[in-house]
Amino acid sequence: MPSTGPSRYAWCCDHGVLHTFPHGADPWCSAAWVPFAAATAEEAAEAKQAAYGDALFLDALPSEKQLEVLEIRATWT
Repeated sequence: MPSTGPSRYAWCCDHGVLHTFPHGADPWCSAAWVPFAAATAEEAAEAKQAAYGDALFLDALPSEKQLEVLEIRATWT
C-alpha cells in the first residue's frame, strides 16, 4: 500500500544530498542526516542553506555545527 501524507526531508552530511523519506516509512539512510520541517524539497533545501550554508559534508561544518548534527541524528536512532 503506498504511503500517504507528506514526505520527510533530511540533509545527509555523509552523502552531501537531500534525502526524501516517505511518510510512515523508516528512514533508509543510517548516515548522519538532519531532518527539516518542510512541505517540499525546495523548502528543505532552503532550510538546509539557512542552517548550514554551502557545506555539503559534515567535515565542512564548524565543530559546533558538527556536534549539533550528530546530536540531532542521535534522536532519530
